[in-house]
Amino acid sequence: MKGILFDFNGTLINDTKKHEDAWQTFITKSTGSPVSDADFAKYFHGKNAKHTLEHVFKRSLTQKEIEDYAEEKEAIYRQICLEDPHYGLLKGVPEFLTQLQKQQIPFTIATASGKTNLDFYFETLGLEQWFDLNQVVYDDGTMISKPDPDPYLKGAARLNLPTKECVIFEDVPAGLASAYNANPAKIVAVATSAKKATLASLPGVSLVIEDFTDSALTELLTHFS
Repeated sequence: MKGILFDFNGTLINDTKKHEDAWQTFITKSTGSPVSDADFAKYFHGKNAKHTLEHVFKRSLTQKEIEDYAEEKEAIYRQICLEDPHYGLLKGVPEFLTQLQKQQIPFTIATASGKTNLDFYFETLGLEQWFDLNQVVYDDGTMISKPDPDPYLKGAARLNLPTKECVIFEDVPAGLASAYNANPAKIVAVATSAKKATLASLPGVSLVIEDFTDSALTELLTHFS
């Protein structure tokens, strides 16, 4: 194991509920119909904007429509983040990232978030302390939605590593399927929005954590070369 690829939403930050609330506000306003829990799991969590919005509007959308609708929803989401006094990285994340730097383990993010949100995270969470924005993989309109391995294949390439030498951290079934399809060295599931037993039963998952204070991560880092 030589590198680490992180999903972001629900993995490094526990914001799944914020995204759901923002989608509910946007979709109820746009269509008059709220989103069911089953639809969130199938069409929203871990998916890119095109996949989700074409499901919402039940038709193909132009790239301009996708960008405009996505930004309208994300503006709602960002406001929810700013209004939450507890908005921040998941417990233990800053210390874990700093430890990776000390051990000179390369790492980056592969996220379905768009550039506007990515810039927001860097600005409000101080991500530049740990991450090179130019290495981060995000939805630029060309990303193939998870569970396709595309985000993680691109992330590994940014680190100049094969995915088989990378550990992937993810939190939702679609993302974990994407990780599995990328054939990494190891998959770590983060139980922010799903039960640990559920995540542990998914293909390829070898470790499930609730946050980054888990002592199993100390053991994990001893295996990096």
